[in-house]
Amino acid sequence: MFGWKLRGKSAVVDWPSLAALLDDDDRRAAIQHDAPQQHRESFTSALRNIDTSLAQQVHAAGRQLHSASALVDRPTIAVAGMLNSGKTSLVSTFLSDQGKRRALRGIGNHQGTHRFVLWLPQSWQKDPQLWQLLLQRIGDALGAAPVDLDQDPETAWAQYNNTGGSEAELQIPLIATDPGLDAAGVGLLDCPDIVSDASLGLGSPEQRRDLLGKAATLCSAFLVVTSAESSRDSHLTELLNVAADLMPGVPRVLAVNRVRPPQTPDQVHEAFARVAEMHGVDTIYAAYDFDVPKSRPFIPEDATGELTTMGDDGAAEFPVFYRVDADPDQNPPAAIDPDRWLVALPEQLDRGVLFDRFQASLQSRLQDLVCDDAMTCLEASADASRKACHDARQCLLQAVLDFFAHRDVTGEVIDLRLHQSQRIVRQLTEAFADTAPWYARWGVRLNSTVRRVFGGVRDVLRHLAPTAMAQKAADDVADKFRRGEFGGLLTPEKLQKSIQRHGGNTALSHFGDQADWNDAIETALLRFEQDDFTTLNPRRLHQAAEKMWAEVPMRRKLTSGLTPLVALFAAFAGVLMIPIDFGANFIAAASISELFAAAGLTALAALWAGDKSLRDVGHQAARQQIADFHAVLCDCFGVPRTAGGPGEATDNDMILMVRQKRLPMMKPDIIRRDSEGPALRVFHVRDEFRQDLVRQFP
Repeated sequence: MFGWKLRGKSAVVDWPSLAALLDDDDRRAAIQHDAPQQHRESFTSALRNIDTSLAQQVHAAGRQLHSASALVDRPTIAVAGMLNSGKTSLVSTFLSDQGKRRALRGIGNHQGTHRFVLWLPQSWQKDPQLWQLLLQRIGDALGAAPVDLDQDPETAWAQYNNTGGSEAELQIPLIATDPGLDAAGVGLLDCPDIVSDASLGLGSPEQRRDLLGKAATLCSAFLVVTSAESSRDSHLTELLNVAADLMPGVPRVLAVNRVRPPQTPDQVHEAFARVAEMHGVDTIYAAYDFDVPKSRPFIPEDATGELTTMGDDGAAEFPVFYRVDADPDQNPPAAIDPDRWLVALPEQLDRGVLFDRFQASLQSRLQDLVCDDAMTCLEASADASRKACHDARQCLLQAVLDFFAHRDVTGEVIDLRLHQSQRIVRQLTEAFADTAPWYARWGVRLNSTVRRVFGGVRDVLRHLAPTAMAQKAADDVADKFRRGEFGGLLTPEKLQKSIQRHGGNTALSHFGDQADWNDAIETALLRFEQDDFTTLNPRRLHQAAEKMWAEVPMRRKLTSGLTPLVALFAAFAGVLMIPIDFGANFIAAASISELFAAAGLTALAALWAGDKSLRDVGHQAARQQIADFHAVLCDCFGVPRTAGGPGEATDNDMILMVRQKRLPMMKPDIIRRDSEGPALRVFHVRDEFRQDLVRQFP
């Protein structure tokens, strides 16, 4: 009876050992946090932070598996069905007269079952330790401790029907003992009716199915009560799927109630054989509607006495279920063997086989919860954290490129801009001064002060002749930068708008307070201005300057009357004048060709922009500055500099596209500092934990 024998006893998961692994936050921890600080976290803690309900289910399933062996001789059968399908009537056939009076039966909504009611043999209560274990198991399964079913029938009916209650009470199970179950030696879980809608206000169909799935983990067998016309009903399929999905391997039984002539028992078997085969149903039982006189031949005479109670009119008060056969001659009106009665089912259960299948189902459920549901949840959350980190860094990089990249009308980056720091300007001034031919120096008093490049910006102009003309040229260059005609002028306001334009409100959603935004941006600009020590390659810059001077005709003069060198010095001085004159938190960025253009040296600007070897002189330093400023922004906004957090040296997923060429981001030179504001959390699941987890499941 009840299916197959196990080929061999498989190894059982050691829950205490598995629980120790899941709770370990040190050497065997599941989670490695990469940012903002590197540390480890246990599987349980991480899962609880992401999905508290799933974490509770994992540990409840583990406790159920661990305690199952103590209940090997105390199986429970779940009895489920649609509203008024006859579930409680079926349960009542196993109860004593007192138990029958406490069980609510009927065909109206007011007689429906809207609570879980666990009927247990009275003798089980004699072992306090096992009794407490039973109570704990049902509490673990449904998430609420059980309460007693009242001894008074009318009060018990109100509890059964959840009269005056709410849907919250649906998950609070009722528990009752009855001496009538002592002989059977099984518990019966009378499950709430599966309703078609939420009109009763006592729990939606979805909520009831969800709780039924949780309750199924208590049971060693699953019995579904249905009507004779429901062989193709989707609700029946859903009920059988609950058992198949959540407790695979547990025996499933189908009880067809209120069958009416002319449908014969073999026709009942034929009608439900296909759905039984599809859902692994072991046995089909049927009971005829005793209110219909023509049903009498199909209600066995031997069903009187202990098996049923007769009313005054001779009709049975309780349905008589028996196993139907595909052979018409093996069914009533012919006599049938007693072992085909549903009430004989508990005696036929092979407790050992039943327990092995129950234990295997519990283990399968635990493995599904841990290895599929929970690990998928953790992996998805870890992937989401890394994607959020990537999106935040990409947002900040695009904002950086708004100022450090020179784009054409299509938006393609055609050149990279340099942060025109005093260090960079000093190098440019010295290189072009040292390599300038005699005709370019005419009218310029070059001396050691110029080569050291100015104690202050105004010193440059004092060493130029004619001074007034040079001063005006420098002012013109500064104005062009302020108006945005050349280069990029980075201010806190512009930087914030740029970040937000590239999705900063979403990518940096952990920065919700405007004050945090202001602090982060101000700090980033100040840090970069102070910590940017990037320099151009001296040898390559010297060679580039010589090449540029070779292209300038000897007699070429500017219409303003300035020599090329004076014009260059005016451009350099004009750039440095911008933040000093206004005393604000500025960063000026411009490519070398843009400096030439701002000075009016359009021929030199075109030459520099069109020669790759010349462009590369500035690009190397510009790429370093972009990496440094991007890193500083990441620090200030609490974003890891790299996909794997602080421990990784490079950031290979950040790419610069310059003239359709992919250039990887360089390693930042500026030292990392922790954010003083909010920070993104980035983590991953450790491979070592995955390997340890696989070893836990045989």
